[in-house]
Amino acid sequence: MLIDDFDFFIENNDNNTQLVDDKLGYIRGNMFANEYMPYKNYKVRELIANSKEEELLIKLSEAEFALNDLSLYLDLHPNDTEMYNKFKMYVKEYKTYLDEYERTFRPLDLCSTYTNIYDYYKNPWPWDNDGGVKYV
Repeated sequence: MLIDDFDFFIENNDNNTQLVDDKLGYIRGNMFANEYMPYKNYKVRELIANSKEEELLIKLSEAEFALNDLSLYLDLHPNDTEMYNKFKMYVKEYKTYLDEYERTFRPLDLCSTYTNIYDYYKNPWPWDNDGGVKYV
């Protein structure tokens, strides 16, 4: 029996799928308004950036979270064109933030080629904690 023998596609008949914005979805851990259930008295806290670099990294993380959450939804609802269009919007947003970050600060990806030399290895890695920056 192969995984292809199963039908994983679920029809979305309710058309009542509302998304929150990527910022709120990221801090709550769920992009879907009708599926979020807070834990006891837990109040989500907004992330506050202390620099332009941190601001861009937070925006990248928010967009990437939205992409991951929507991709899980689209795995089960591949014919939902409205949600797929939102997914494409977040792809564009993510690429914009990534491009801005890498042009301004440093490459985040091994495939980045914004400089004339190979300088990926020069990055301060998140665990290095250079200059008080704490990402991990």
